[in-house]
Amino acid sequence: MTPHEARDALVSTIENSAALLNVTGWKPDGPGVQRCGDGSRANYTYVYGAPQPGSDHDHHVDAKKIADYRTSLGMTVKTVMDPEGDPIVYGTGGPVEGLRFVAAAPGHSPGSMTG
Repeated sequence: MTPHEARDALVSTIENSAALLNVTGWKPDGPGVQRCGDGSRANYTYVYGAPQPGSDHDHHVDAKKIADYRTSLGMTVKTVMDPEGDPIVYGTGGPVEGLRFVAAAPGHSPGSMTG
């Protein structure tokens, strides 16, 4: 995969994940590029966040949708709970190296999706 293809896969995977959720106002930050290790590799980062929805919003339903979608892409997915009991979904493999979905990030949600 070329660097541009990797960047595009990261952005599309995150934005397609967000489209599954009943949340509006998503805003991108990036994609940005960072050099890794000895500089022979590049790592793209992309953050996609939305305003916090109402208090009746079920973050666990969002996390399950994200986990199921990313599993369907061939990713290995792990969901953990933050100290407040809100889910964080980690995914590796498939079309990207790794992603994180934070269901109740301060100022964002149903998530900040980072890759």
